[in-house]
Amino acid sequence: KGIDWQKKEIQGIVLNNGNWEEKVTRFPDSIYNRCYTSSTITIEKLERIIGKGKVFNSYTKFDKYKVYSILKENGLEDLIPPTYPYARERLLNMLHEKGTALIKLAKGSLGAGILRFIFQNKEYKVYKQTFYPIKIINGADDFILYIEKLCKPDNYIIQPFISFASMDGHVFDMRMLVQKNKNGIWDVTADMSRVGHRNFFITNFTYGVQRIQKVLEDTGFDKSILTKLREISLLTAKILEKKLCFLGEISVDFGIEPNGKLWIIEVNGKPEKTVFGRISKETLQKVFITPIEYAAYLAANS
Repeated sequence: KGIDWQKKEIQGIVLNNGNWEEKVTRFPDSIYNRCYTSSTITIEKLERIIGKGKVFNSYTKFDKYKVYSILKENGLEDLIPPTYPYARERLLNMLHEKGTALIKLAKGSLGAGILRFIFQNKEYKVYKQTFYPIKIINGADDFILYIEKLCKPDNYIIQPFISFASMDGHVFDMRMLVQKNKNGIWDVTADMSRVGHRNFFITNFTYGVQRIQKVLEDTGFDKSILTKLREISLLTAKILEKKLCFLGEISVDFGIEPNGKLWIIEVNGKPEKTVFGRISKETLQKVFITPIEYAAYLAANS
């Protein structure tokens, strides 16, 4: 709303000697997109004025099925849980064949809207966040009716439910933050493991945050897994930038089965970074400064 497209000016807030001041400025030389959106309309208008490739993170609200399709077609099929657009028949078939499945929003969610189902003894059990069922239903028709009243499944995807490793009964994931640095090169700038609450199957409601190496040590996994996570995360960033949009940062969330099998749970186009402050003050500073350094690189070099 602060953009004047005719005058090519922006009314915004500028940091001046430690104080924030309202000010009208010229268009910047590069832009770090922090809007959580799947639209590129404003980005395209800005690039027509300041130049192509000057705005990174062209859009940030990724479609999980689209990300899955891209990674599957580019060599990472064994690391991505099979993902399908929601369809009644597909959900029922997966439940009848595998006994369990989950659905989640195709875009965004922060853990909200994730539902797990178990089909057992001709009963359909519905789980939300925890391993305790919120509903037990007899009959496929009533089950589908309940699900489609509970959420709008047209906006959902279906995946098999994978039982990930836990630490003293707390499920954990592993997040790698991948950012372009001051030289324009992809780098893993931070990592962390979110440890969920006991009896929760998601980690979004976090019980604790630790470095991945510490969690791997505490759970008896080989520390060399951390190197593999870095390699996969960097490859994921490069693939998605080539196939999806112009990027400067993403985060890649992993789960690990008790047998050591790795899975990419999700790729985030607008990573939440304040949580890295629970690792250290230095880590928090690094993850916020790196995109600004990359913006400076873009302003000077492209």
